[in-house]
Amino acid sequence: MVLFLLATRLPICKIVFPSTNHSLNTAIGIIQEGSAEKAAEALKNMLSSDAVVIRDSKEIKVPAQFLVPGDIVKLSLGDRVPADIRMCKVGQLACAEAALTGESVPIEKQVDAIVVEGNPMQTPLGDRCNMCFSATLVSQGSGTGIVVASGDMTEIGTINALVSQVEEKKSNVLEQIDRVSTWLAVFILITAFITFMVAWKLSGQSPIDALSTSLVCAVAMIPEGLEAIVTMTYAWAVSNMAKKNAIIRALPAVETLGSVTVICSDKTGTLTQNIMSVVAVVTAGKRFQNNVNAKERTPNNLIINETYMAERAAHAKFKRARAVIASGPTSSGKKGKRGSTFPFGVSQGFGSTEHGAGTGNPEDDPDYAQAAAPAAATAAEDGAFPTGESPTAAELRQILVGGVLCSKCVLGEGGSREGEIGNPTELSILRAAYFGNVNVADMKESSPIVAEVPFSSEYKFMATVHEPCLENDGADNMDGLVVHVKGAPDRMVAMCKYQAKDGKLDKASEEPIRREYWIEQIAVLSSHGLRVLALCRGKVPKGSIEDGQNLNADFIKEKGQWLTLVGLCAIMDPPRPECIRAVAEAHGAGVRIAMITGDHKDTALAIGGQLGLVDEEHSEAITGPEMDAMNDEELKIAVKKYNVFARASPQNKIRIVKALQSLGEICGMTGKFYQLLGFLLLIVSVAYFLTIS
Repeated sequence: MVLFLLATRLPICKIVFPSTNHSLNTAIGIIQEGSAEKAAEALKNMLSSDAVVIRDSKEIKVPAQFLVPGDIVKLSLGDRVPADIRMCKVGQLACAEAALTGESVPIEKQVDAIVVEGNPMQTPLGDRCNMCFSATLVSQGSGTGIVVASGDMTEIGTINALVSQVEEKKSNVLEQIDRVSTWLAVFILITAFITFMVAWKLSGQSPIDALSTSLVCAVAMIPEGLEAIVTMTYAWAVSNMAKKNAIIRALPAVETLGSVTVICSDKTGTLTQNIMSVVAVVTAGKRFQNNVNAKERTPNNLIINETYMAERAAHAKFKRARAVIASGPTSSGKKGKRGSTFPFGVSQGFGSTEHGAGTGNPEDDPDYAQAAAPAAATAAEDGAFPTGESPTAAELRQILVGGVLCSKCVLGEGGSREGEIGNPTELSILRAAYFGNVNVADMKESSPIVAEVPFSSEYKFMATVHEPCLENDGADNMDGLVVHVKGAPDRMVAMCKYQAKDGKLDKASEEPIRREYWIEQIAVLSSHGLRVLALCRGKVPKGSIEDGQNLNADFIKEKGQWLTLVGLCAIMDPPRPECIRAVAEAHGAGVRIAMITGDHKDTALAIGGQLGLVDEEHSEAITGPEMDAMNDEELKIAVKKYNVFARASPQNKIRIVKALQSLGEICGMTGKFYQLLGFLLLIVSVAYFLTIS
């Protein structure tokens, strides 16, 4: 380049300027992209660094990168799983897999084989409940398993392999610059040739002088500052995006963000808050809607709303209640068939106990002969639903006392997740009570635990025995020990003889249980993608239980039907308020939003409906196994029909993006780090950005 410029006899300044441009361009690129690389590098700390293995009959700690298939690894609470492990022994083990599968709650693990039909590799990761996956977190319990994959062979590692198999594509602006450069080069060559001929033939210059003249003209037409101008424009745009908490890793990606026609987004933690929250509380007579976005502590956060999720979702209107519940997130699935993502999930059937109470089939119960929907309507006609009112703090305390006392969880500072300890489902009840202006700490101190029945996935409930307290239990319950039971709604309904009208705990509000009403309410809430937890209570004579006595499940089950059902808590990971607004703005700009998640279909549809992704044109969802059965042409039709993709694997996500690109769409992807990797080189502009909460 220097010899070329010297031959043109240009001034020194013409030589220095391009060098300055390149230096400026390089400096800006290094600084900006280096900042993004540091942020991405920090995310690598998610990977486990050490593992406890059994070698030569001894427990030793080794770096995770030295694990090999066949190693026996021990996991305990708080560990980050170092490899893909097939579990051989579990003790109430559950893992938080939101970063990999999109599940909002920890997945309970088992050791039994998973029975599937067809190709077992098409089983969604969230349903492989006898496996613990690399980079996920042990949220409860402990276990021992055998390493089946490590390093790049893990499920997390396969995403890197998928990235290496795709081509890098240029953004629109780079393609346009290439086209302009090509035409400009052709124009300059033609002009230089004409200049050479004119200078030689018409002006009488020698061939050498004519060549110098044509080269001077050619160099003068080169837009030397274009590269620096483009880079500075990118850097300015990237800085503006950084002020909005978005990291741009590749400078050209900022241009493509304005050209995106479809945004594919993860659900858990991106569109949702990644905080399990009580959204509704249903009692015998009242239905409460909870403001999950509340920042102030007041009972007004719960209002009585008779229409809030009071009817089944459209897809479940004509199904039996049992079928709706079995297919929803409240179900824990059959043993050996599907993984449980909800520890208190329905698995046994309504009305059945080991001591002969009921048949296990709600339709076989004589009370079920009454229509469930009219039962709910009757409660409304009785005037028990004064819409818009809120309970007092004292009333709310008695409704949620079972969920607070029957728990060893510790709420985070100020009701936040910082410092919280325990299962997210149980913590959601404590959080609802806290923001309802209930003094949770005082409630626990005033009613210390006398004895307890620990939770087990075998019987799906836990129970605690307490000395009575006037504020917690009311004046009518001071003559005995109070038993609080919290568990799967099918187990609780089966063991209840009474229900607490409006959630009140006085004798006058105790009435015979209307089983068909509760079954329908569970079905209604499940159809909206909510996880349902039942709160019950009972009373035993003072002195019948000793302080610290070890109790087992028979303490609750052997009494048959004796408990009082206080209410149902409907729990979900709610959408972010800012995401609801962002989706509306994107739609207004003509950008389509597609939600791709590993969560269950009903839950994904419920969140999609709240976000505005489900409408008449895109009214249903499609699952990963259904996409696996499609060829590429069928998938192209599907990506135009659906906005919600559930139980999706990384392979499904890549196929979705490829299908959209083949239809001429420009795709952007937002979500958690590991779920972005599979899209990194597929997005048209190599757009890579992370939204920081």
